[in-house]
Amino acid sequence: MEIKFTEDALNKIKPKLDDHTVMLLSYADGVGPYSHHGLVALQIEFDFILITDKMDKKDYDGQYDSELGPIYYKSYSKEFLSDNLKIAFQSNFNVLTLSDDSETIEDNLQLQDLREYYSRKVFLVS
Repeated sequence: MEIKFTEDALNKIKPKLDDHTVMLLSYADGVGPYSHHGLVALQIEFDFILITDKMDKKDYDGQYDSELGPIYYKSYSKEFLSDNLKIAFQSNFNVLTLSDDSETIEDNLQLQDLREYYSRKVFLVS
């Protein structure tokens, strides 16, 4: 299982990564410290979240491989995902999109860098 990135998406995301960055493909269902609400339970919504390797990711028990490294997700959200995912950057709208071979899954994949904010909070794993 792999997530591929278009060149434009790589150019948008790669500069934000360092050796301690963990990438999450987070189903926005209100479960876990980085999913702030479950109001989208009637629709499918995903976010692309950056955390540090010291931050809690226990809810993200599934893993996709990618050219940028592993991307973790909540395994039960797999029902909305396929094995051939692609993240693209739409420069005309300045948004990331998530799609598979047959459809767009998320047309506004929010890139959220939570490393600095949450590293000062209680989300660190000791």
